Amino acid sequence: MSTEIIEQTNKILKNAEMPDRHTFFQIEKFIVGKEPTAQGQLWQITRELQARSETVESYKRDLADAEDNLELFDIRIERLNREIRDFADDSELDLNIQENEINIRKLQREKEALVKSSRKVNNKLKCVLEEMGFLAAGYEKIVELVGEVKSLDDESAQKEYWNERLLEEFNLRIILKRPLDPDFVKTVMSLHDDAVVKKHVTAALENVQQQMIAQRQSLPEEKRPKAEAKAHTQG
Repeated sequence: MSTEIIEQTNKILKNAEMPDRHTFFQIEKFIVGKEPTAQGQLWQITRELQARSETVESYKRDLADAEDNLELFDIRIERLNREIRDFADDSELDLNIQENEINIRKLQREKEALVKSSRKVNNKLKCVLEEMGFLAAGYEKIVELVGEVKSLDDESAQKEYWNERLLEEFNLRIILKRPLDPDFVKTVMSLHDDAVVKKHVTAALENVQQQMIAQRQSLPEEKRPKAEAKAHTQG
């Protein structure tokens, strides 16, 4: 039964094509596409390429080490084989021969495991290079549309980026009817005065204030001082 399951599994895996990486859809929509501005997308692609470049260098070092270790396995196996040939003329060294044969089998299994591991690293390297190719192509497309990437500290690019990012969050909060928490408001109010999101938040705060004033004024005269005192205490 277990043999059938293994054979069935091997058949499925043989016919399956599951790259060990993000899908191009994920990269486009969720890694790069989530950034609110073109410059933000270029910055994000640069970060992703930097991280993958380091991964590529790491994989290359692993493969180089694997090649050296495979040669060392061959040397150790050959040394044991030579000892076996030397022991063959002496019948009293039969145990030495058996021990060497066992050690050779163990080394061969270790060598096979290293070969399989190297294949996995090679596959991972291939997948990372595919991601890098897709990211680089996306980078060029954006550059064609908006021009070269700006410095991360470019003031105009940063203003646009944070305005769009916070505006997106503001709109979501309004649509979902979620309150504007103090930290979000403080962040927005730290922006430059001509930021669109800052104007929207300021208008929203003024609207809330007007509603509070209208509610107080709608109360009977005798209850109004208590309400105002309570509101003042809460403020």
